[in-house]
Amino acid sequence: MSAPRGRWTLPRILLAVCVLAGAVTLSVIQGRHQHVGQDFHVFWQAGRNFTTGHPLYHDSLPGARPLKYPPFAAFVFQALGLFPLQVAGALFSLLNLALWVAAVRLTREILERCFPDREPGYLPLVLATVFTAQFFLDNFHHVQMNEVVFVLILLGVRAYLRGHDWRAAGSIVAATAIKITPIFFVAWLVIRGRRRAALAVPVVALACVLVPLVLRGPRTGAAELVEYYHVFLAGHQHGDVDSYTAGQNVAALVSRMMRPGAYRYLPESEALAQRAYHVLWVGVLLVFLSKLVLLARRRAPPSAFEFSLAFLAGLLLSPITFTTHLVSLLFVYATFLSIRRALLTLPGKVAWAVALVAMAVTGLCGRDLAGDTAYVSVAGYSIYAWTMLGLFAAAVVLAGREVERLRPLP
Repeated sequence: MSAPRGRWTLPRILLAVCVLAGAVTLSVIQGRHQHVGQDFHVFWQAGRNFTTGHPLYHDSLPGARPLKYPPFAAFVFQALGLFPLQVAGALFSLLNLALWVAAVRLTREILERCFPDREPGYLPLVLATVFTAQFFLDNFHHVQMNEVVFVLILLGVRAYLRGHDWRAAGSIVAATAIKITPIFFVAWLVIRGRRRAALAVPVVALACVLVPLVLRGPRTGAAELVEYYHVFLAGHQHGDVDSYTAGQNVAALVSRMMRPGAYRYLPESEALAQRAYHVLWVGVLLVFLSKLVLLARRRAPPSAFEFSLAFLAGLLLSPITFTTHLVSLLFVYATFLSIRRALLTLPGKVAWAVALVAMAVTGLCGRDLAGDTAYVSVAGYSIYAWTMLGLFAAAVVLAGREVERLRPLP
């Protein structure tokens, strides 16, 4: 007779102990490798600087990278500064592993709430987890913050679906105050959210600005807001197509496609490439906002496809999008893999199959699995970015669409 579901039997306890021991061991190894000049040191040092009153955006240690996060992020990072660098790195690495599990569980729960007519079973979520594993492992290896932001967004979405408007606004705005990219979910709350959620957004946003400003002192806090703008935001205000060409956003896609380099296949001048980037960037933004307004006017219930739209818009339009930032594709891939193929027409099935291949290529062509040549080629020819653009277009079509309309005609 099998044990009741959820009961902690001896084999389950032993398995949990082994998993925890492995996670702790790997996290300690990661923590011991942390030093000045790495990504995690930036977060740790920002937390210490916030606590001690040292400058956040200048007078960095020799060899240290500059902080590119808002002052609220430094306020949050104070928790890291309570520990020595390597201890903090180990603890945060362990947190990243826990957040991976949390992201999978939250994705499953959100899909259950807003995608009731999805493909039954766990296979879509398992495939999505496998296809995005390299992005989570990159975050673990580099001890990055992207999983924190991703899980905060998922918590906000779940809170909204449960009717907790203030909690939803708190999670999503806090994620945006740590890292600007979730601004597209803030737009979703304002345009598509209930009135109480929309009204909560500016209140929470003001708190995220005022708390570090007050704690640092009005003069210092205001100066740091200005400095943050000049250090990070001002440099991306007009969008340079040749910035961060190793990324996977629309800027890097256009740059590698049109500008001189190993992966150039549509040669054009710098001016035309810059113009093409601006047109594509504005086009994606306008399509995203127009779709939200249309769904709001129709009072369509929230769907997994429009949440995917917000994730994809953030990745495509962000000034910096490396593979470590692609953890949110877990939700996007799980959404599209959950489509019931039996409800699709023949062209829809073909499109779904193409998307499956693209997701598999982006997920399984990591350096350790496929080797350097395949890994570099997939990134160099912007397969990640092209996949995201294709899924963005598909999500625009599917968001708000009645499931019955997907059924083939008799």
